[in-house]
Amino acid sequence: MTNADVYLYGMTVLSTIHQLKAKFPSADGYQEITRTFVIPGGEAANGAIVLSNLGVPVTLDGPFLGDSTAKPLLAYLKKHSVDCSLLHHHPGFPGWRDIVFCDGDTRTVFGWFVDYLFGGHKFWNKPSEQAIKSAKCVALDPFFGDESEEVARLCQKHHTDYVTIDSRFDTIITKGARAIVCSREFLDREYSGVEYETLLRQYQSNCAGLIIFTFGSSSVLFTSATTPAQSFQPYAITVVDTLAAGDTFRAGVVYGILKGWSDLEVVRFASATAAVSCLRFPSVYEPPTLAEISELMNSRPD
Repeated sequence: MTNADVYLYGMTVLSTIHQLKAKFPSADGYQEITRTFVIPGGEAANGAIVLSNLGVPVTLDGPFLGDSTAKPLLAYLKKHSVDCSLLHHHPGFPGWRDIVFCDGDTRTVFGWFVDYLFGGHKFWNKPSEQAIKSAKCVALDPFFGDESEEVARLCQKHHTDYVTIDSRFDTIITKGARAIVCSREFLDREYSGVEYETLLRQYQSNCAGLIIFTFGSSSVLFTSATTPAQSFQPYAITVVDTLAAGDTFRAGVVYGILKGWSDLEVVRFASATAAVSCLRFPSVYEPPTLAEISELMNSRPD
């Protein structure tokens, strides 16, 4: 049984990532592919790779491994010292995959997620109560229905902090979170037309933990029961790839919570972690190091 500091229950996929020479083409257009990688992707897998590279023992759980994904995923993740002992190979299932086109400023994703998530069969594990009980922190993706909610309940039962992403403010997952990170894409889709400051207050009334809204290169908004609403300007960098920026940001939040940092310290570190990941392609092919993150933070004392 795993004894990792962080248990990540969430999306792990095999990604085929194409770097484009210029902007993603319009309909009937053409664009040149400059480089292609076939590597792990998904919020949980990317977070696990980043945290492991920062010296944090991690365990992955969630989606089944498939016939075409098990071997490459396990080989790559184990190379990064990610504990994969809870991942299950489901024979006859192709596996969670996506195809991603990156042009520097944007990424366009193609996949089978709607079919696998809502097609009537659960291609994912039940969460491990023992792993949750023994973890110091959990990173939880809200995408897996009852099982994601069960992770939240088990964390609350065993008083284990958890960090989640893109969950509506009135859910059991949000209400018990130590921290939640919501992207502009999620907020605009779920709460179209609602001002961000209004949403921040609604989240604050439902969640006692740290609430963070991210907006790419624009200012991060955050608040908690102990921290008034405030903003933080992300670090200015020359962006190469934004694909896993959100995943690495949450990994930085988890790391800061493990360290017991203040809300502002957590946001600063998470922002720097995401920024470093955006300096290369693909973002976590060479995951951020603590030295790189610290150097960027020191370049702009706040």
